[in-house]
Amino acid sequence: MAPPAPHRPSVLHRLRAGMDGPYPVLPRPLDAASERWSSLRPRRRVLVVVLVLAITAAGVQARIVAAEHRWGGAPVRVLVATSDLAVGAAVPAVRQVGLPPDAVPPTAVTRAPGDGAVLALALPEGAVLTTSHLDPRGPAAGLAEGQRAVPVPIEDGWRVTAGGWVDVWVLGPGEEPASLVARSRPVLEVREDGSSPTALVALDGDTEVGPATTGLALGRLLLTHVPAPQATGDLD
Repeated sequence: MAPPAPHRPSVLHRLRAGMDGPYPVLPRPLDAASERWSSLRPRRRVLVVVLVLAITAAGVQARIVAAEHRWGGAPVRVLVATSDLAVGAAVPAVRQVGLPPDAVPPTAVTRAPGDGAVLALALPEGAVLTTSHLDPRGPAAGLAEGQRAVPVPIEDGWRVTAGGWVDVWVLGPGEEPASLVARSRPVLEVREDGSSPTALVALDGDTEVGPATTGLALGRLLLTHVPAPQATGDLD
């Protein structure tokens, strides 16, 4: 017959056994503080605890005040995009966050817009939603004076996207060279309602719209990708 298995105490039993016995040996500074604490009367212990909590709260509040002073005040609740949103996208794809006042645009939106609101300007992920993005003029809100938004049919393979920058060319007939109609123009919106997508490109109304529409009528208009300008400012 096999010998009986040795009895193993349960975890609860071992925990209780570990709680019995003398106090553990503490480092000398901690041991002295423990002795000092044990010798205090109950009311003095309460007073010490209250003082420690008050000092801690004062330190935390001082750090908060210093941070607010550095960044312009208490955080402001604003709406930021949860993903890259193109012109015409629905606004509900935003979330509310707290930002320092110095980091908040003057026209930031602090409350969720009503149903059916769409973007008049592109809004990158993490950017703050402003009243300019909700301008009822739609894509025209991003145009400088004298500019026009010209729809240009594009192919899927061109990879023209809202927020990108393009040069506008008109191909010459036969062996004639192509002519540059507009340089470094922003793509305001890309729509895919019809059989082929259409890009809205901001062009100067006096010097660029005429040649571009002529190229469109002849089917010779071409867009080429270009890097974004170093400092765009207003569209010009």
